[in-house]
Amino acid sequence: MILSSRNKKGFLLAEETIKIIIAAICIIFLVYILVSVYNSSTSVKKIEQAKEVLIQTDSLMISLAEGGAISQDVLNPVGWHLYTFIGEDKPNSCLGENCLCICANLLVELINSQAEKCDDKGSCILVSNLGTSDLDLKIASSTEPLFIEIKKQGGQIFIGEA
Repeated sequence: MILSSRNKKGFLLAEETIKIIIAAICIIFLVYILVSVYNSSTSVKKIEQAKEVLIQTDSLMISLAEGGAISQDVLNPVGWHLYTFIGEDKPNSCLGENCLCICANLLVELINSQAEKCDDKGSCILVSNLGTSDLDLKIASSTEPLFIEIKKQGGQIFIGEA
């Protein structure tokens, strides 16, 4: 009789363990869904911020006189990078033209390129006379903005850190 009651206790213990494991899996799944929704909404917000910065930069480049230079502060989106694409590897949104992009940084370059990352999470403007190649500047924080200098020399636009 004593053996029989021990088996029942062991059976209940296994049943409770399975319930706890299933509950933990459900909680982990819910946390994953919440993080995904949050990242999606912040990504859309950062893309809009990048578009605004590039619109400002484009208007500065258009109004810039030959031989002139102007500086601009870039506050947002924090943690993203400012890139120039002149060579072969460009985002699809550039359509074979030189372009200036603000996008999330690619952590691992083994499979994808930075240009593909700018297609997915970023914004670009076409600058046909862009003379700066391989520019990669990080927008560190809103308290310490990135200052860029835009110069126009020989009909080309050069962008660098100020």
